[in-house]
Amino acid sequence: MDNKVCFDKMWSFLDNGLQNKNKQSKVIYHWFKLLLISCVFGVMSINSYAGEDHKRGIEGQVTYANKQPVGYATVFIRELNKSVLTNEEGRFYLTGLPYGTYEVEINSLEIQPIKQTVVFSSTSKNLIITATAAKGVNLEEMVIDVQTDKKRIESSGFAVNVINTKDVALQSIQTNELLDRTAGVKIRQDGGLGSRVNYNLNGLSGRAIKIFIDGIPSSNYGSSFSLNSISPSAIERIEVYKGVVPTYLSDDALGGAINIVLKQKQTNTLNVSGGYGSFGTHQYNVNGSYRADNGFTFSGTGFFNYSKNNYRVNGPQIRFVDGSTGAISYPENGAKRFHDAYQSQGGKFDIGFTDVKWADKFLIGGVVSSREKQIQHGSTMQKVYGDRLTKQHSFIGSLQYLKKDLLIEGLDVRLDATYSNLTRQIVDTVGMMYDWSGKPMRDKQGNIIYYNNGAEASADKSLQKYIDKTTALRANIAYEFLPNHTISANYFYTFFLRDSSDELQPKQLQQLVNTRDLNKSILSFNYENALFDNRLRMNIFYKKYYQKAISKEPYQLSGPGKVAYAVRQLDNVVDHNGYGASFSYKVWDKLYLLGSAEKAIRMPSEGELFGNNADNVLSAFNLKPEESTNFNIGFQAGPFEFKHHRIGLNATYFKRDTKGMIREAIDQRGNFTRHENLEKVLSTGVDVELNYSFKDKLFLTASVSKFNVLFNTPFDAEGVPYHYYKLQIRNEPSLKMNANLSYQFKDIIQKGSRLRLYYNVYYVEEFLKDWSNVGGTNLATIPTQYPNDMGLSYQFPSKKTTMSFDAKNILNQDIYDNFGLQKPGRAFYIKVTHSFFN
Repeated sequence: MDNKVCFDKMWSFLDNGLQNKNKQSKVIYHWFKLLLISCVFGVMSINSYAGEDHKRGIEGQVTYANKQPVGYATVFIRELNKSVLTNEEGRFYLTGLPYGTYEVEINSLEIQPIKQTVVFSSTSKNLIITATAAKGVNLEEMVIDVQTDKKRIESSGFAVNVINTKDVALQSIQTNELLDRTAGVKIRQDGGLGSRVNYNLNGLSGRAIKIFIDGIPSSNYGSSFSLNSISPSAIERIEVYKGVVPTYLSDDALGGAINIVLKQKQTNTLNVSGGYGSFGTHQYNVNGSYRADNGFTFSGTGFFNYSKNNYRVNGPQIRFVDGSTGAISYPENGAKRFHDAYQSQGGKFDIGFTDVKWADKFLIGGVVSSREKQIQHGSTMQKVYGDRLTKQHSFIGSLQYLKKDLLIEGLDVRLDATYSNLTRQIVDTVGMMYDWSGKPMRDKQGNIIYYNNGAEASADKSLQKYIDKTTALRANIAYEFLPNHTISANYFYTFFLRDSSDELQPKQLQQLVNTRDLNKSILSFNYENALFDNRLRMNIFYKKYYQKAISKEPYQLSGPGKVAYAVRQLDNVVDHNGYGASFSYKVWDKLYLLGSAEKAIRMPSEGELFGNNADNVLSAFNLKPEESTNFNIGFQAGPFEFKHHRIGLNATYFKRDTKGMIREAIDQRGNFTRHENLEKVLSTGVDVELNYSFKDKLFLTASVSKFNVLFNTPFDAEGVPYHYYKLQIRNEPSLKMNANLSYQFKDIIQKGSRLRLYYNVYYVEEFLKDWSNVGGTNLATIPTQYPNDMGLSYQFPSKKTTMSFDAKNILNQDIYDNFGLQKPGRAFYIKVTHSFFN
């Protein structure tokens, strides 16, 4: 079948899909639309290179005799005038080479020059090259200044931090803990492992902050494959954009974005890790990759997490109730959580080809994951549950295609497509009353007391099941039409469909349509240039936002002596424009000035519009979009080196003028939350981060984030004086500091080993919990807190095995977060990591 016939048949199918708008055809229609676009890209690439061999190339690694890598050395083939730098592990890849005999030259300030003759006569050649240190050079004192990925991204003009995970990957630390140490980032978590997590950047939080995994929205993967399910050992780097976000991420990120970049090694790797710790916590992870000479590539990761989360909590909300008398008592030492266990497991894989003639990357992947979470309480700790729980299963398929210099030099194309099917169920069918003793309450006769509706949190007994189906596409085309001048177009599309059912509901109600669907598209255009000998870099962009949400909800008709049901349909449409620009200017090699500005739009998400009972969130279908004008200006200085010292300093001032900010609010019973639009809110503040090292042994990172998130419009609330409109919004800290100190010893116990000790202090200033008694005394606040962590890791001489020990919150402070929910106290963890390949 030729290409024209193939496309004609597909378009005919799509036309039928447009005319047949039932919920099954909607999903099929959008999925085949993605496949069609993929087919177009694939056929263009394959046809343009039909009949040719795979991309030929030479790859290898440069190391010393003791197997230590030689990073950032130049690998040069004089006959072809072609060169490349080795990476941090000493590896290099030279592709697109004709067969022949070449002299490969390797040069670096660290090593004596190397020349090696290579006969290249197959699709791939693998070289292992041993280098000798340059004479008179002290490697411990020498610093090579290169444009690493971290440096390149941080000097691009955006307010961005790049976190490398190389050292912390060996510790018993979760990805969210690592993010929490970053300037301007605050991780908001409802409790222990598996509890709901929100991300705060410079005072903006919730879905205003978008989370990506390799540029794909993490919401596509489901909550069981969350950031904490990804071991830091599987992560190459973490990019934290505060405020303005580059267009290639192509989403409505109003407050910023966090992009997790997984390791993209094209070599054979296999790493396993296992950890155990307090509160019955187990965490196991395996990740690996394989690449054959013909470009065939496979990578995968698997995980298992479990925790009882039975840590001790205390305070006025922790009480015992005598069901027979109603007497209330408060335990002196608090109580243990007894219904908060969490378990998740899953795996992610990608299979395809990399660095071949027709594609730099062509991968088909999948994610399978599941989780089960007991629910201890609602949005506050006032009411305790003993039987309510939630279950989830996720199945995701993905396609990635990347090709640089497609058809013509300078034309780069990237396509990402995913389809996910998430099934989530709430189980609330017992309805026994509990207090914090962990036992059911009993009346005077010793009988267990039940809620009248037979459920702990739901209006009635519930086995409610949500099936969320999401189809997402991101396409990016960039063309460098002149040296250092690039234009690009990005398109991001999402179709979300939710079916809801509950077998315990009346049969009449079950037979009615009960769906929620959401279409979202973002089209953006970007122009990037580099001027004045690459000293000035600028990005100018425009975005077009569109979203339509439809909710078809069954409800009971009112009427005396009659039970009848009907379906109502609600629509929510958003249509907006956005634009902005960013710049960076290199004053000199060690000093960059950075700035960005944007008119941003953030459309309400499916979770905010439709709710999520698993997280105690009610629907809020009438939400309006957030609109914000964002400004960032700052600098990056260093790193400066003098003798054995190395120091760098980054600082950013930001301003966010937001209208209609979407925030969570607690309902009157304190069991659920619902999102609402606030009026005008002004956020201003500054982030400062200092990095210092001495002799590559002592390392210090310190950061301060000071900001205010204030109401910017007078409001008239009963009992609230007019001037309180400048009040800090509730449930939002305004001062955060973090300091991490580590010291590295070499050749401890065994020659070639490495011992690393660290100490971390985290500080959050007191902030307003809710509106209780606003305008008077005794405001409801969350107290100042400063948890301390410490730990060590020991790497054996083989470099394959590492053991670590971590102590969290060693002072056993009472740590609180969202609306006063208490987090774990003192805890201890051990972890073993092993790599089967060097």
